[in-house]
Amino acid sequence: MRTEPGQLLLLLTWMSPAFPVGAFAYSHGLEWAIESGAVKDGAALKSWIEDLLTRGSGWNDAVLFARCWEETPSELNELALALAVSRERHLETTQLGRAFRIAAGVFAAPPLDDDEIAYPVAAGAACAAMAIGRDQALLAYLQGFSAALVSVAVRLVPIGQTAGLETLRDLAPVIASVASRALSASLADLGAITIAADIAAMRHETQHSRVFRS
Repeated sequence: MRTEPGQLLLLLTWMSPAFPVGAFAYSHGLEWAIESGAVKDGAALKSWIEDLLTRGSGWNDAVLFARCWEETPSELNELALALAVSRERHLETTQLGRAFRIAAGVFAAPPLDDDEIAYPVAAGAACAAMAIGRDQALLAYLQGFSAALVSVAVRLVPIGQTAGLETLRDLAPVIASVASRALSASLADLGAITIAADIAAMRHETQHSRVFRS
């Protein structure tokens, strides 16, 4: 499927850090990992995000996003919500999903009107409804996921802007590989084994001093 200029511009708008979904307010548990010392430099950050992308929540989101071109969004949404491993992960994905649905409604009627909609399903279903190429859309989604986490580390570690850009550079082949795998994956390929990241998300709920909501 070829993405036309108008569709590409829409995709760039929807996946831009400036698109008002409030992603800047969430750390996906990374804030606790930084405070605990598990992530303290660019190398550790790259490893943390790579694990999420290849075998954690990022992988599950990639599969769910990609299936939006083939599956019923409402059924995917039920599965996505069930895969949220903690209260804050559930809050993060539903708040981002709801904000995306509202903001995307400026450009097109959203395919789902549920108040509780997981972010990858909201974004994937909207891209599919606008006939945006699935491969380009998935790359943009995973790049946004990674960039948001890098931004957290730039602010909290802090690793600095240059190290943050180097991390994104080094993650580019990982993002491309995960996107390629997810495009041919089925729902049977869902699953995560990033236990440390899941525990970090849970421990963030009781973290004494917090900047982020998750």
